[in-house]
Amino acid sequence: MHIVPARAGINWLKSGWALFRKTPASWIALTVLLLIASGLINLVPWAGPALATMLIPGFSVSFMIASREAEKDAPLQAKLLLEGFRQGRAPLIKLGGLYLICMLLVLGTSSLADGGVMLHWMLFGTTPPDAAILDGSLAGGLALAALVATPVLMAFWFSPVLVAWRGMGPAQALFYSFFASLRNWRAFALYGATVAFVAFSLSLLLAGMVPLLKDTAMKGLIALLPVALVMLNVVMLPVLFSSFYFSFKDIFPDEQESDAPPPGENNDAT
Repeated sequence: MHIVPARAGINWLKSGWALFRKTPASWIALTVLLLIASGLINLVPWAGPALATMLIPGFSVSFMIASREAEKDAPLQAKLLLEGFRQGRAPLIKLGGLYLICMLLVLGTSSLADGGVMLHWMLFGTTPPDAAILDGSLAGGLALAALVATPVLMAFWFSPVLVAWRGMGPAQALFYSFFASLRNWRAFALYGATVAFVAFSLSLLLAGMVPLLKDTAMKGLIALLPVALVMLNVVMLPVLFSSFYFSFKDIFPDEQESDAPPPGENNDAT
């Protein structure tokens, strides 16, 4: 486990962007497949959202494998989306179950500030009432959830790939991931601030287009804004996924390549 300088947080994003630029069409196609798969899973009555959440660690490993393959200039094939589930399948499912429990606890904690508004919004799609927005309770719930979710994200940042590529058990992987993130808080703080700044800037840009379109009698183009948001996601997501890969390489460099099984090799640790 290495401690990296703060500027590494920027370098991870730069490296992720460079990797995306090598084969943007392939990355977008793989990301669209992920979004479609997640959407279909979420459609399963009752169990869908829980199952989709539990599969996040497996899909995370799949994109780590895709990043490794892209770095070697190998083609990004659709089957890579499932490769993460071939490497440490059983512990990854356990990790997914723990992630689901943690997310439910985060949402439950937010209820202390907003009376359950965000919980119902996330779990059941219930639109937040205007009163919760106007009185600031929803904002309070979001802030509390973000605070509680931070150590959870630290614990789960590296844990899926530590399970799949290093053969760690879920508890050990969560421990190493949390303290690796904590010891490298400067790099992650700069990383998070940069991502937030870019996302906020792009959101303001899209929001600023709405009155402009109205003023120029191009109201029909407003309908394209949701499409623009989707396209923004399918570009940002692969860049973020690739940046995860480079953060792992920086902080856990020893035997990183030798421990990672090639695509198709089953390493179903228990």
